[in-house]
Amino acid sequence: MNEETQEFMIIGKDGKEQQCRVVFTFDAEDKSYVLFSLLDETGQEIPGDLSAMTFDYDDNTGEMTNLQPVETDAEWEMINEVVLTLLDEFEEEPQLITVTDEEGKDQVCEVIHTFSSEQFGKSYVLYVPATDEPIDERDIFAAQYIAGNEGQIEGLYPIESDEEWEFVEEVLNTL
Repeated sequence: MNEETQEFMIIGKDGKEQQCRVVFTFDAEDKSYVLFSLLDETGQEIPGDLSAMTFDYDDNTGEMTNLQPVETDAEWEMINEVVLTLLDEFEEEPQLITVTDEEGKDQVCEVIHTFSSEQFGKSYVLYVPATDEPIDERDIFAAQYIAGNEGQIEGLYPIESDEEWEFVEEVLNTL
């Protein structure tokens, strides 16, 4: 395997060599897997042509060895779940908003959930300060908001009643 470009060769079903490029590797259920794309004759990735194999890792050379086909439907299902999870993580950039606190200081915050209430006829947002801490270690704040033409948060307003707070807390407890 070429470590700089992370490419390797396999022998295709037709007996011909096929150049491949590593998309990512991961370990699961005591096996190592490589997700890879196939390359055309010019070295360009063939769009939508991804596959996976198992491999052993050579501790001495740092290379993948003993590439083997994925054997079971259960393994393919697990690989698909991993891929979908990673795609979700890469596609979803956090929505950031600027919140002015009670002292007039602006703070950048990350939206963690938006929802609406037919009962109150309002939209609500749950958000946390944008920091490097894990989300579950940050304080969660809530507000009602006015949505712009494309659904973006344009104005934050305080939650006005105890009934609204109870509704918001119920939603938060389901997340």
